[in-house]
Amino acid sequence: MGETPPAFLPRGARRVDFLNIVALAVVQSVTELLPVGSEAHVTLAGRVLPLADLAETLLIPVHLGTVLAVLVYFHSELLAAVVGTYHLAVGRSSDNARLTVKLFIGSVPVIAAGVALILLDLQPDAETSLLMLGWTMVGFGALLFLADRMGMTLRRIEHMSGGTALAIGLAQAIALVPGAGRIGVTMTAARLLGFERTDAARFAMLLGVVPVVAFVGWHSWTLSRTQGWAMGTEGAIAAGVAFVAALGAIAFLMRWLKRGSLAPFALYRLLVGAALLYTVYA
Repeated sequence: MGETPPAFLPRGARRVDFLNIVALAVVQSVTELLPVGSEAHVTLAGRVLPLADLAETLLIPVHLGTVLAVLVYFHSELLAAVVGTYHLAVGRSSDNARLTVKLFIGSVPVIAAGVALILLDLQPDAETSLLMLGWTMVGFGALLFLADRMGMTLRRIEHMSGGTALAIGLAQAIALVPGAGRIGVTMTAARLLGFERTDAARFAMLLGVVPVVAFVGWHSWTLSRTQGWAMGTEGAIAAGVAFVAALGAIAFLMRWLKRGSLAPFALYRLLVGAALLYTVYA
């Protein structure tokens, strides 16, 4: 008599799951593309949202939606890189070919570092991870602030040499440290090397396409072997929400950087990092 009708529970559960999926997709995609570090935010979201059984598999479609947003927003630069690949194949020198070479050189360090981490199977425990997230959020937030203040605004992607691309690529590899934040670390390096804020962000976004695609491919293959993973309705929702949120985040960042500095993002990182450290040490 007093029991809830069985049909009510699945509908309610689906509503809750939908809101949680949307929240996770927005948090991951937006913080992935703003220089604030996504891993700390996803960790915090995982402690609030009841998605323990879905979080790992949802990160695949969320990353897929995020990288699709980058492809759409920077379609002209990526098309130029595709044309540049053809030019390299036929031995033709061009600006497009040079862009392709820069992106290739810059992508090598993070791919090599990612493979090394997989082979070594380095997985910090939860408490160590939270502590690391706090300190890296604070440390790299301070570096971002200093680089933006000290860095000159003289160079554009067209002025980038192969050695400079490699240096920025090495910085991107450092971003595999939990809490460092790929976009933030890459932009920090670019600003220290004298690149304009918008070009630093543009190159960071373009440079992230290969590692994100590699992440999606590797984790899809791993989960398909262990859990029989498939996209499903939840994954499709997560990918769609992430695409829209990521597109908005990119547009906001590029518009902001035309006139504003990176200081607000650096300050935000410091505050989040301090909050994480407080939870560990308190």
